[in-house]
Amino acid sequence: MKGDILDVGSGKSDRYSRLFKFNKYVRLDIDQVCEPDIVADAQNIPLPDQSFDSIISTQGLEHMPNPSKAILEFYRLLRNNGCCLITVPFFNELHEEPHDYWRFTKYSLEMMFKEAGFNIISIEPRGGFFAVIAQLFTRYLINRFSLFSSSFGAVVNPFLKTFGLAMVWLDKIDKSRSNRKFSIGWI
Repeated sequence: MKGDILDVGSGKSDRYSRLFKFNKYVRLDIDQVCEPDIVADAQNIPLPDQSFDSIISTQGLEHMPNPSKAILEFYRLLRNNGCCLITVPFFNELHEEPHDYWRFTKYSLEMMFKEAGFNIISIEPRGGFFAVIAQLFTRYLINRFSLFSSSFGAVVNPFLKTFGLAMVWLDKIDKSRSNRKFSIGWI
């Protein structure tokens, strides 16, 4: 990721700007409360063709009614030899309801990006079976017991972190094809 970067669905922060060398870092979000540089729908971005060298969109496509249209916009906005870095969930609880529309497989992402004209370098799973179990268990407890807003959360947090790290470790040692069929999401 380099040059002029567009962060689509940036939310309230420029959390990725510290990770890359760039000329310009532009935050785009549909929610003006996030105070992005551009308030716009990713499915219809009011910018000229070939405006950016790189586009980042993390955990955003699942919230778009027509993700294929957004992907076409990404392609339109990228300059020649541009780079697009996307993350999406696969196993995940409902979130940001009622605007949680999609879960993607590696194959659906490959199809949509190829149809838009992209040359795909890689689509990699984020985590495996054990990370999925850790994610689902942890998110269930967070939602069930409101752990982010309770003193009980402070007590449980070290145990959940240890559990999560152990499960990620199990994913690293289990190189089986069965383990790779499960993923928290894709990058």
